Formats: sequence, C-alpha cells, structure tokens
Amino acid sequence: MSFTNEDGEGDTEELTYNRQDFWATTSNKQPNFVLHIRTMLKTTGRAAVVMPDNVLFEGGAGEIIRKQLLKTTDLRTILCLPTGVFDAQGVKANVIFFDNRVASPDPWTREVCYYDYRTNVHHTLKKKPMRFRGPR
Repeated sequence: MSFTNEDGEGDTEELTYNRQDFWATTSNKQPNFVLHIRTMLKTTGRAAVVMPDNVLFEGGAGEIIRKQLLKTTDLRTILCLPTGVFDAQGVKANVIFFDNRVASPDPWTREVCYYDYRTNVHHTLKKKPMRFRGPR
C-alpha cells in the first residue's frame, strides 16, 4: 500500500490488518483471504479456497488460523495440487474445503480427507458415486 503526505511525498509500507472478526493479525494476504471468506459465509455455508502451499501449515498466524478452522468449521478436505495448476510453474497449490458451523464447545472437524495429487498415485473412491439429485 502506498501513502502520500501533504507534500506529495510517497511512502510505501506493509500494513497489518487488525480486525475483530479475524483470529490472527498478519500482513500476509493469503491467510487474510481465508479469514475473510470464513467471516462472509452464512452459518451453514460451504467454501473451497485455493491457496499457495504451506500458507496454513506454517507457524505464527497460519498456525492460529489452522487451529481455529479445525475448531469452528468442519474442515472436510485438503487437496494438494501439482505445480503450475493455478499459478506459475514451480508454485504448488492447495484447495481446502470447509463447512461453516454454529458455535460449539467441541471442535467441529472430526476427520480430514487429505488428497496429495503431487505423487503418481491415482485415487478413486467409489463409496458415494455421483448421482443426479434433481432441481432444488
């Protein structure tokens, strides 16, 4: 972000977002994006978020956000994608799938399905095949 004073001189600095509805304060845009999506969801809302690798798996704000996601949402799936799928070659991406839930004293996430498509392992889970549900 850049700021200009009364004399027209520019100053560039990183800002740290401090919002009461965010679990952690960070200048990193990716964790802030996840927090923003989560706060915008209805109580029964669902989200799938694409983010660079290791955003939620690092310490500090990423660790706080990861723990709160596990506690306050039903984090169902983490999908690890190969390099170059959503960004430049060499950049790995993850997709996290979670359902927002009402407040509870017990954590909502019970089990996380983890799919790593960076290996040559092919997955086919046919426990619940897709079916036509009709109009809602």
